[in-house]
Amino acid sequence: MTELQRRIRAFRFHVMLRIAGYAALIGLVISLVIVIAAPWLRDYFGLPGYGLTIALPLIFPSIYVLYALFNRPDERTLVMAADAWCGGEGSIVSAWELEREHPDSPFVKPIAAKAVKRLGNHRLPEPRMLRVMLIAVGVMLAMLWPSRWLHAQMAESDKQKEAEEQARKVDAPPEDAEKLAREAAKTAETAKDLGASQQERLADDLEQAARNAQAGGQDKERALRDANSLVDRAKAQTEAQERRDRAREALKNDETTGELGEAIDKVDAAKTREAIKDLTEKVYRPDGTIDEQAAEELRQAVKKAADQAPQDASLRRAAESIDKKLSKETRNNAQQNREQTRKELEAQGASAEQIEEALSRLQDTDKRALERALEEMSKSSSPLRDMDLNSQDMQRIMKQLEGKQLSPEEAKQMAEAAKQLSKRLELDADTLREMLKKGREFEGLEETAKKMAEGQQPGGPQEVPEWAKDAVPEEWKQAWKEAQQEAGREGGKSGANGEGDREEGDGPGKGGKNKGDPKTGDPKEIEGGKEEGVDSTDTGEGEKDPNKDPEKLDTEKARKEKAWREGTGNKSDSGGINTRDEEERLPRRYRDAARKYFER
Repeated sequence: MTELQRRIRAFRFHVMLRIAGYAALIGLVISLVIVIAAPWLRDYFGLPGYGLTIALPLIFPSIYVLYALFNRPDERTLVMAADAWCGGEGSIVSAWELEREHPDSPFVKPIAAKAVKRLGNHRLPEPRMLRVMLIAVGVMLAMLWPSRWLHAQMAESDKQKEAEEQARKVDAPPEDAEKLAREAAKTAETAKDLGASQQERLADDLEQAARNAQAGGQDKERALRDANSLVDRAKAQTEAQERRDRAREALKNDETTGELGEAIDKVDAAKTREAIKDLTEKVYRPDGTIDEQAAEELRQAVKKAADQAPQDASLRRAAESIDKKLSKETRNNAQQNREQTRKELEAQGASAEQIEEALSRLQDTDKRALERALEEMSKSSSPLRDMDLNSQDMQRIMKQLEGKQLSPEEAKQMAEAAKQLSKRLELDADTLREMLKKGREFEGLEETAKKMAEGQQPGGPQEVPEWAKDAVPEEWKQAWKEAQQEAGREGGKSGANGEGDREEGDGPGKGGKNKGDPKTGDPKEIEGGKEEGVDSTDTGEGEKDPNKDPEKLDTEKARKEKAWREGTGNKSDSGGINTRDEEERLPRRYRDAARKYFER
């Protein structure tokens, strides 16, 4: 190998190194772009992995270098490039060609030596792209740390947003929410049986809220607003009941209205009418005059009772009506009307009997007006209002009481049961709100259970929900069990002595066998030991649940109900509901669909 060939080979090696360096620089720039974008690429596509990201600055340049080394130019191209970059102006190419054609010619050696000398002064060009790449590498290297910091900040922000979003979601214990929902459903059924529509609606809404909390995923702020609304409604119920209790206590504690307050508290319609009649007769004397002192005492007693329930609009209106009828101005006007009527009749030449009869009619009118106002007062403060009865239902209950279809004791029990339901719903609503507030960390069911059990007599565990009985002390459970056994023994003794036997025609309220429906007062028809398709044979376990065994339900009654509904032109399912009355006839499982139909 001649000296020229060695120098050309060395020039080739130098050029290949330079090309490999350019290739490595290009590969480094590309790899740095991917390395900077790697965290985002991993977030969205899962690639590249962490190890691959670290290896990219080596992999890409290596690929470019290998390509540059193996993709070599041919020898003639390389010689021409050397001639151009060394300023040979064709002498290096000529020397290389002459040496190849005449390797041993002495005339070629000086030309080859001159070409070798020129190859020592080569200047490889520096392309502008190389400077751009160097600047790009510097910029990329400077961006590496800020890009990592930016991605970390964005990831932290995303985590914080996700945490805030999760915090806005309801995260209540599903088991506890399920218990509350079941208890609310049971309370709704009890309220429906009692006719306490307000408690039933609240229990239905409470059950729906508990089911939503059990499912989770709803917005916590909205769920808390709904829970606060339920708590407010429940508190309004119990506070209204407490205010009416205070009003009745005020009537009972007053000497003037003591008998009326007792009669109202016992839901005794007959005694209430008697007490009202006695009060009006005390105010309006038989001789036609008004007892000023009795009227003022009655007015003050009613005013004190109304002051105990200032937020009760119905009670306030009734009290204002009584106050107006017994006010001094009204009494003076009544006296003036009597005097004026007497003078007019005397001027017309009427007899003494005619004058007394006319004055008696005037007094009767005033007495009836006062009696109506006192009756309205008694209805407004009646315990039956704890059942949220409207005027029609109140009239129906009063007629049942008057017709002895419903005894005062049964009516009182219904009102007390509605009151207990309100207290339970208030605790349930407050428990649901705390559950939504605290989420998975909620541990308040036991405390709520103890609150429900507080104040209960040993014989009254029926007022405590099933889920709450597990949290009460063992001694309470034992006392309840003993009280129930004692009550059972006493009931057995009374039955053996004949004290519990009644004739079948005694009717409800007298302990008879054929008790009427507390809501409608209609007696239940029992034929051959069957009660509308339900086997009511006494098994010693109490009255059976009609819905306990679906196979024993009265299919004939269901068929008639379906035929009646289709006869109205409506469907026999929840889609054919057009009135609230028809909604109430539906089973509970269809009521939600029907309610949505009405709302739509």
